[in-house]
Amino acid sequence: MMNDSPLDGLDARAIALAYLGFGTAGILGGELLLSATLGAPPAPEAELVKGLAFVAVSTAFVWALVSRKNRRIERQQASVRSSLDQLRTVVAASPVPIIAVTPEGRVTRWNDAATETFGWGREEVLGGPLPYDAGADSEDSEEIIRRTIAENGLSDVQVERQPADGDLREFRLSTAVVRDADGEVAEVVGVFVDVTEQQRRERRLREFEQAVEQAGHAIYLTTPDGEITYVNPAFEETTGYDAAEVIGEPASILSSGEMPETYYERLWRALQSGETWQERIIDRRKSGELYTAIQTIAPIESNGDIDGYVAIQSDVTESEVTRQRLGVLNRMFRHNLRNRMNVIEGYAELIRQNEATDTDEELAEAAEAIVEAADDLASLSEKAQTVSDALESEGTPRRVSALVEDAVSRAESTYPEAAVRTDIETGLYARVDSRVGAALDELIANALKHGGETVRIDVRRTEADDSKLVVRVDDDGPGIPDEEWRVIKRGEETPLEHGTGMGLWLVHWVVKKAGGSMELEPSSLGGTAVTLKLPIGSERPRTWFSTDE
Repeated sequence: MMNDSPLDGLDARAIALAYLGFGTAGILGGELLLSATLGAPPAPEAELVKGLAFVAVSTAFVWALVSRKNRRIERQQASVRSSLDQLRTVVAASPVPIIAVTPEGRVTRWNDAATETFGWGREEVLGGPLPYDAGADSEDSEEIIRRTIAENGLSDVQVERQPADGDLREFRLSTAVVRDADGEVAEVVGVFVDVTEQQRRERRLREFEQAVEQAGHAIYLTTPDGEITYVNPAFEETTGYDAAEVIGEPASILSSGEMPETYYERLWRALQSGETWQERIIDRRKSGELYTAIQTIAPIESNGDIDGYVAIQSDVTESEVTRQRLGVLNRMFRHNLRNRMNVIEGYAELIRQNEATDTDEELAEAAEAIVEAADDLASLSEKAQTVSDALESEGTPRRVSALVEDAVSRAESTYPEAAVRTDIETGLYARVDSRVGAALDELIANALKHGGETVRIDVRRTEADDSKLVVRVDDDGPGIPDEEWRVIKRGEETPLEHGTGMGLWLVHWVVKKAGGSMELEPSSLGGTAVTLKLPIGSERPRTWFSTDE
């Protein structure tokens, strides 16, 4: 490739003629000069012809060479002009603002997008300083120009600029340096990408993420098929599952088995039709403990399609248990305490009125009635304390056989004439919540206290679910009235329908706290059979040196 020279700007024909003239003049003038000054004989004519022929050939070669180079230069210049035209078209048509300034900050280029974004027309700004102001926390234009020249261009600099309407906007700015033929900076070109709305969305998203992360309610997201994709810290605290354990798992991992199939059928019908679902649900923690939540599930929609679901759970387990306990305790102390006090007052008045005439036997009967009423009040107080202790204490895993043995031992010491038999599945070392022991005490004592003589306790694994075991307590007592069980199932007492004591509530609350469930049915012994279905905790076989209970 030939290098450009000062001759590149001359016509090829002029160069060739000049070369021919100088060559001919050189040959002929040289011959005359030698003859005139030195007296040399003239050169042979043939030699002169050869020299002139060489000059003519060289001239033709020079003409051809220069013509070729000129054509190449013309093509290059045409290409450059075309590129410049295209560049001007691209700059003019660019959807993002493109602005060029001199090193001193005078505007040299300002496209239509710059006018649309910043609000000033091209004629208003060309030749003058940049019209917009920088935000308080953003680099100003002078500093950007200085850095661009020093670093030979910048990329994705975050800046804030104030358009003509005064509304501060955020941009990502990339700059480049344009140099002249001498390598000096001629222009600094900047391309502005308006990211105001994007930044606002990102800030809102960050705020939303922080709100979800810090929310006191359990929140999780799922795919349209119910596969968990996200859980917040409150979910981990409520359910006991770490995020890594449930992400990718179906939401049914929380299922307790307590909700009927119709519940989930209604839930899915509502969600798939685009409705928001809000209902009470009983789910299961990782530990096996049941919990009650008010659950709201809403579809996440995009362009009419459901992309997934967001579920929010508010754990109301403690509040429900507290409400039940308060309701029962209130009824107990309003109803039972009033009745017992009426008995005490009545018999005391009877003794007072007939003090002088009654026989010792009548006084003894009245006194006995007073004592029984007082004993009932004391027993009620003790039962209330037992309920409080059982529910407010922390349960720990304990071998179910040990709990049964301890409950039987306490019953036999209190009712030595009773027969309490146990049948525990061989090799069963499963552990359950230690608070279940209070429920066993209550079931055995209730049967024996009210006329029963025999209690049988069976402990088995369930055939359908090896994560649970069944403790069944049968008695030959008078049985538990149906209305009492209806009250427990409903979860609320009313003035017209309520239990006669606190014992069955104690069993219900303790078993529920332990993550289990309770059912009543007639017993083959003639009384009532209470079946407790309990989740199994950790277990290991007994060794000959084991002392762990």
